[in-house]
Amino acid sequence: MVIIVQQESLRERPRIHKLTKVLEGLGLPFEVWKFRGQHSEQSEAPFIRNLMTWPRRKLSPALRYLAWMSRVLVAAWTHRRNRHFFAVGFDSALPIALLPSGNRGFVFDNLDNISLSYRWPSWLRPVVRWLELWVARRSRVHVIPSRQRWQGASDNLRVVTNTPSATVLTESRELARKRGYSRGSTMSVYINGWLSATRGIRTLLEAIPIIEQAGLPLRIIVAGRVGCDDAERLVRLKCVENLGMLTNEEALATYYRCHLAYTYYDPSVAINRIAESQKWTDCWATGTPFICNSEVETVIPYVRAGACFTAPYADPLALAKLLGELIREPARLEAARTGISNMAFKFWDEEMRKVIEDWLPTAGQS
Repeated sequence: MVIIVQQESLRERPRIHKLTKVLEGLGLPFEVWKFRGQHSEQSEAPFIRNLMTWPRRKLSPALRYLAWMSRVLVAAWTHRRNRHFFAVGFDSALPIALLPSGNRGFVFDNLDNISLSYRWPSWLRPVVRWLELWVARRSRVHVIPSRQRWQGASDNLRVVTNTPSATVLTESRELARKRGYSRGSTMSVYINGWLSATRGIRTLLEAIPIIEQAGLPLRIIVAGRVGCDDAERLVRLKCVENLGMLTNEEALATYYRCHLAYTYYDPSVAINRIAESQKWTDCWATGTPFICNSEVETVIPYVRAGACFTAPYADPLALAKLLGELIREPARLEAARTGISNMAFKFWDEEMRKVIEDWLPTAGQS
């Protein structure tokens, strides 16, 4: 079995880490096809195969996608016989869908709908949408994180909510226990993942001085890849502790050091208004309330459960006011912690195991 993902560092894709754990549990041999870049691990696992080395110069998204899909197509065509492909994302699935009809037994793991993920020109948007639908129809199994992400129904459609893995959660709890993690008395806000310009970094950056001027104690804990100038400025602030890139277990364990998680998504990007953030279910698993911008529609169930707090995306004054209130009124945080702990989800590895067993009926059989 081959997992195909356009990623240079698997630390930035907890999903792949969780998937490899599921496959190991089922006793299935596998490879991961990705690319090597400046953020790749120095020492990579033996199951990793780098299809290409990414150039140091920055490529436009169009050239990046074209280069990756071309390389995947060549590699998949060469190894098409007796291979099962698990393609993560449209850019990895389209080349597999182009293989002859006899090689249609692939999984299209459609985590980020390509038709919604970019601000496409009006003339190009329907073309991209048609291609995405075509790839979904060609796949044996089409996996989505939420029913809100996909219109219509088909026999090959499977919904696997973007929750943590039960196995990784157990390991992260043990790690937090060994390291003596606790939330302490100073309000600690956790922001992790890819720290890009569409993750509300500027709003947080402008809210912090307002809170500090009010004399309120605040600590920001950052983990992940710094992906924009605002994030570079953020990690240099005195109140910020920058942990850099962490393993999946370490990133999850860090929630036990924090009172809140910060999860903002720029609503000008269509897919962000229907975000299905694993950070929210990471918060559920670790009993950590979170803040989200109010324009995100899919956060409503968490709001109703009293599990999170919201403020407008581009309003640092509103964010500072909210954080100030939570610092002064810790009982609100405790109520939110109870609210999120009372929510119910299924663990990702348990649901994905069912998908793989349906796709490959002999999986797990000795």
